[in-house]
Amino acid sequence: MKTFLLLIFCSFLAGVAISYIPFYRRVDHRLEADFFKGAFIALAALLLVGTPMSLVAAGCGLLFATRCFPYRRGLERKVYGMAAGLLLFMAPDLFLLLLLWCLVLGLLQCSYTEHSLASYFLILPLLMFFTGKSDVYILFGMVLFVIILGDNFEQLATGIHLMIGPLHRGINGGVSINPGGMESAFRKGAPAENPGNRFKVAGLPKTAPSGTAARPPLWRQQIRRLAYMLAALLLFSAFFLNRYVYRGLGMQVEIFRKGPPEAKVVALTFDDGPDPRFTPEILEILAEEEVKATFFMVGKHVDRYPHLARKIMAAGHEIGNHTYNHANLFQALPAHITAEIERGEEAIFKATGQRPSLFRPPRGLCEAKLLEETKDRGYTVVLWSLSSNDWLEMRPVDISRRILQNVTPGDIILFHDSGNIIRAEGGERLPTVRSLKTVLTGLKKEGYDFVTVTELLVLSGLSGDL
Repeated sequence: MKTFLLLIFCSFLAGVAISYIPFYRRVDHRLEADFFKGAFIALAALLLVGTPMSLVAAGCGLLFATRCFPYRRGLERKVYGMAAGLLLFMAPDLFLLLLLWCLVLGLLQCSYTEHSLASYFLILPLLMFFTGKSDVYILFGMVLFVIILGDNFEQLATGIHLMIGPLHRGINGGVSINPGGMESAFRKGAPAENPGNRFKVAGLPKTAPSGTAARPPLWRQQIRRLAYMLAALLLFSAFFLNRYVYRGLGMQVEIFRKGPPEAKVVALTFDDGPDPRFTPEILEILAEEEVKATFFMVGKHVDRYPHLARKIMAAGHEIGNHTYNHANLFQALPAHITAEIERGEEAIFKATGQRPSLFRPPRGLCEAKLLEETKDRGYTVVLWSLSSNDWLEMRPVDISRRILQNVTPGDIILFHDSGNIIRAEGGERLPTVRSLKTVLTGLKKEGYDFVTVTELLVLSGLSGDL
């Protein structure tokens, strides 16, 4: 997390500093300068860290720099060019689609304007979702959507009212509503307030005196503030997930979190798999280091890749139930809890011929109803005492450093061989793979032995934190 905070801060400073370059301050090169600034910051983040989260962190810092420190006082700064530069490295295929989009609209309109970019970024979150992009990219696309919607709300409202105005007047006998929400009467025989423009656009800024910049209307400023609040909320949510959810919520004594501190052993656990890209590589490293681990598998992934589940079991590793859909079971209905546990168990049994005895709730969220259900089914609920935070898609060196600097005897260490921030799959787990050998080598040098969760339970005398 420190790496990403530093990346946000550095990209913010870089965005402000670049704004003072003479070429960048020229109005006629505004869009091109924004594009190169976004591309430069994205490339730097890619070279320094190289994960989707790093590109989003750099984009957030640059976004605040662009919006809060425009290159000329009093002139509003758009984010279209900057977002296009970031998209070049975030999703090259969608960047090429952006070029095609602008080309087609330009040919149809016989001109190339920023509105072509704006219209594309309004549908970007959907494009990212349907093309299977990382969850952090989709969240960043949603932030761009809110900001661009706020910037263009006035034009969108005008266009909508111009389209529905004639129909609305026909239904209501000539009464229409102007784009600002103020009712204007154009009854038969009544003189028009503005003969030159029947549809008066309320809320448009008045013409500013010569030499001064027009201030945006109040409602527009409020929408912009709402966009910034949304971005802050997303950032706060990331901290919440890191501090609480991904360390496990609750202090229920029925949950096994850590083994005995007097035994210098650790249990490695991998969640959300199996995954055909990363699970085989993890198994290969574990085999080379002669280490056994526990895999908490998602049922629908087991149904999709049953050969990987069998490969995990054949290698002598332990398998636990991680629900069927990686569903949030916190405050869920009892029937939903039962279905998720049962379907996950059946998928594992169908693939391996064995029924799991360990259960880990997605994101560590559990409550009394879930604990009752798992207890009735003979499960031991297992969380963790040390998270690698690999879900943040950090650099391999950050993952290994976090584990080696914070490990204590009896720890249950959390990794992921699949999953994403929101969805059950699609995340980048290559940093996990690349950090694993360093972690295993470092722990061995410190004198640690590796056990499965069940072996840790036995060492705990079925007590531990139970």
